[in-house]
Amino acid sequence: MLLVPAIVLETLVLFLPLVYVAYRSLYDWQPGSVSTFIGFKNYEHLLADPEFWQVIGNQLFYLLGLPLWVIAPLVVAFALREGVWRPGLFRSIYFLPAVMSPAIVGLVFRTLLATDGPVNAVLETSGLGFLAHPWLTDITYVKPVVIFLVLWASFGTGVLIFSAAFAAVPQNIFEAARLDGARFWSEFWHIAVPSVRGTVFLWAMFQLVCIFLFMFGWIYVLTGGGPGLSSATMDFFIYQQFMRFGFYGTAAAQSIALVGAIVLFPALGYGARALIETCFKRRRT
Repeated sequence: MLLVPAIVLETLVLFLPLVYVAYRSLYDWQPGSVSTFIGFKNYEHLLADPEFWQVIGNQLFYLLGLPLWVIAPLVVAFALREGVWRPGLFRSIYFLPAVMSPAIVGLVFRTLLATDGPVNAVLETSGLGFLAHPWLTDITYVKPVVIFLVLWASFGTGVLIFSAAFAAVPQNIFEAARLDGARFWSEFWHIAVPSVRGTVFLWAMFQLVCIFLFMFGWIYVLTGGGPGLSSATMDFFIYQQFMRFGFYGTAAAQSIALVGAIVLFPALGYGARALIETCFKRRRT
């Protein structure tokens, strides 16, 4: 019974609107006027649209940043466990970007990384002009730049989560490993990571969902989806179709496709985890 209020709220806020959008995706949706039932034509148009597949390709490219977003805070959290002066101070500094608005941070970095911005100016004046690039207006660089900026923004949260996970691991395990001659990386890979693998998987799944749901602020402010659609994500593409171009039925179909991706990729992640766990159990037996 205690779960009923939460279930009702979740249904009203999330599931009923989702059902309504799925229903409207079958119409030539014209808010405020007559909407004609067209079946699955919005989905057929979507699958035939090269721009949609370009955005899908962008999402898959951003998935390449997932190992970086997981491993970098994991290594730093392990390094801050002991023997570091004021580790809480470092954790606070790392966490600072997480409390800043993506819109504000996006404006700052858009200025810094502009073609005539401070970053390229410093590179030019220091004799490293060959490293100066149009970071946000070149197809080659824009998506890697977004990946590293998202790492910068989410890094502190990951460090805090992994630090809490390491604090719950019995310290005598690490002490015994050091007595046996284990060094930093062997201790990290063979003891630390297996001890917090549940937290690692949780953070990886959270970051995976973020790739599909929480990139809009960065893309909208930092690149505007450009150049062209080379940095656009599915949520930004839906916004464009709905708010800018008025293709409401197509945007509804894209929203359902986005929900499908959010369900599919974590399901694949859980399946991969179950397979890995099964392989480890067989090896142990």
